Amino acid sequence: MAESTVNARGYTIEELFSRARFRFDYYQREYTWERDDVAVLLSDLRRRFLRRWNPRDDRDRVDSYPSYFLGPYVYYKRDGGTHLVDGQQRITTLHLLLIHIRNLLMDQELNDDATSLHELICTIRKGRRTFTVDVLERVDLLEALLARKPYDLPAMASPSVTNLWARSQDLEELFPEDLRSDALPYFLDWLLDRVYLVGIEATDKEGGEEIFESMNDRGRKPGAIDLLKSFLLGKADGHQDSLNQEWRGMLTTLLNLDRNAPSEFIKTLLIAQHAELSEGSQDQAQITVAFHEWVRLRQDHLGLVKASDFTSFTRSIVLMSYLYDRLVQASVTVVPGLEPLFYNAVNGLEGQMTLVLASIRATDDQATVDEKARLVANYLDLSYVHRLVNNETMDMEVEIVRLIPRLRACSSIEELRVILGVEIADLPDLTPLNEYRLQANNRRQVRYLLARMTAFVERGCGQPDRIEVYLEAKVPYEIEHIWANHPERYPEVRIDEFQAWRNRLGALLLLAKPENASFNDSPYDVKVKYYYGKNRLAASLSALSYQKGGGNTPFRSFITAAGLEGMFQAFPDTFGKAAIESRQALYRAICDRIWNPEEIGFVLPATPVSRRRPTIRRYLVEVSDLIAIGLVEVGAELRGTRRDEAFTARVEPDGRIRVSEHQVFPKLSTAGEFVLNRQSCNGWAFWKIETSDGWVPIKTVRDYALSRGLLGQPPEPGEAFRS
Repeated sequence: MAESTVNARGYTIEELFSRARFRFDYYQREYTWERDDVAVLLSDLRRRFLRRWNPRDDRDRVDSYPSYFLGPYVYYKRDGGTHLVDGQQRITTLHLLLIHIRNLLMDQELNDDATSLHELICTIRKGRRTFTVDVLERVDLLEALLARKPYDLPAMASPSVTNLWARSQDLEELFPEDLRSDALPYFLDWLLDRVYLVGIEATDKEGGEEIFESMNDRGRKPGAIDLLKSFLLGKADGHQDSLNQEWRGMLTTLLNLDRNAPSEFIKTLLIAQHAELSEGSQDQAQITVAFHEWVRLRQDHLGLVKASDFTSFTRSIVLMSYLYDRLVQASVTVVPGLEPLFYNAVNGLEGQMTLVLASIRATDDQATVDEKARLVANYLDLSYVHRLVNNETMDMEVEIVRLIPRLRACSSIEELRVILGVEIADLPDLTPLNEYRLQANNRRQVRYLLARMTAFVERGCGQPDRIEVYLEAKVPYEIEHIWANHPERYPEVRIDEFQAWRNRLGALLLLAKPENASFNDSPYDVKVKYYYGKNRLAASLSALSYQKGGGNTPFRSFITAAGLEGMFQAFPDTFGKAAIESRQALYRAICDRIWNPEEIGFVLPATPVSRRRPTIRRYLVEVSDLIAIGLVEVGAELRGTRRDEAFTARVEPDGRIRVSEHQVFPKLSTAGEFVLNRQSCNGWAFWKIETSDGWVPIKTVRDYALSRGLLGQPPEPGEAFRS
């Protein structure tokens, strides 16, 4: 019997990164994963882990959690390295993920876990660091990420390095909030020990290429799109040839967007317009897994009875595909009138197309389609901004389930204006902008606010809309600190308060990266002269902007038209605390105008609306649960310390955590991240609360409630908490 030339076995993530040094041959394609790919990976891992995690578990219980398969990879060994033929994208992204988790562990001072993880990320041999994914051109970037230092992307960086840098930024922004707290070490254990890939080893490069081709090209089975077409056309009323041509035209159009666009369109359309989304319904999950099978099983629900029904249904899919194509293109590049679609795509609100399609009918004309899309996208943008300044996350899963039935019921644009106006009236207001500042976890959001404000002022002055340039990822505009990082220049500010003032929104601008790097360390009186030649929002710091005549006339007219008289003012020589407060008030006023619901087309209710928005619970216990059973009092003081720094907070009636007049957080962890200015904090351990046994971590109170079975019922009369 001939000896097999192929070996295959499963490897956990820990085994994968502890036993191999991955290399790529010259013919390998570049690292090409996009933000959406990272988002899907994180979402899948998070969902699978949280399905089983219990904060009361010992960490060794993670060994019994369900495993998760990330797919195969193909490799061969040569010269002491593992050469990947297939799997580069996943393994490269996993390597980035391990670096990010290691940094989060350092934030929580879980140093032993961080050290163990460090050994999977890289090794030290003869004084030289070698990364597990061993590609020479990536070393400088990986070194910077590991050291948490800024990285200047070279002008001539390769596509792989450029994309790698962008995905590292995405990981910081997309890593789930509910994995950054006390779940973090458990998630790491699960990721390393219960997530695995299957390695398929070939004897050499040629054998690896043959395996890769066999897996990807030969014997291609019909896909879900093919099976759906076959089913629908087979039931149609004799128009198969014309329907087939229409279907093929649809595929040709959508494939110009992306190779997965046809399937994504069908899933999006079915969920938006046909799926049942009531509690207990499995429609959304079944459509996502096998939409062709869902259509076959749900014929009656879809009204597919007669042959003519199948013909009409098929043609409605084709018609909607062309509307979808236009809307997707508007999310990729700015289309006048549909700008919020682009904004939402930049902010990663991937579910927006589902909500937009839920509001559209196949009989709508183009103007109606555009206006409905603009309204829905504007609602999402406005909702996103209101939530981010209130330190809340926007859960698109919740929004889709909650809003789709209401959007389907809107037959006209006016109905849509009213129903979304009711939703807007229930949003938290923008008051926290009065104290909003740059933090470890909100750089992307701050950059977005600055970009929108900068473009708003320029448009108001009659200049071209440069928002697409300001939000461009590959040649980024950067956040500029008006205060250089020199506390000694600002004796009016205590040293321990300097960074908090320096990071206030009113002390920030948006400038092109080369401009920012060239003078960001200069004194203010030097900077302000340079600002005058830049965008109008930066130039407004200079007294020259307010002189009559010349090129300042449009700016002065804009101030009047926008009702911002007295808000804009020059700071020609110095920029201190009072200037930051003034500038913060200006930015708040600009944001009020940009995100004014009535100005962008919504009809607000005549009387205030107040109701509790549904949320998906991420934990077994929330602070609100401890309030409900009497173990935590409303208004209770919380204390946290880090080395010689002390922080305080208060418990709000709804269980949120207030750390200052305008800064309230939905979670203990996010409140801890804010005061510590870190990307990760185990809030249950960080914050302490006073009990009859003194000040104890609030985790102790939570564990007490769980161990006594108190959740869902009040404590016995006279029963007091004791740790």
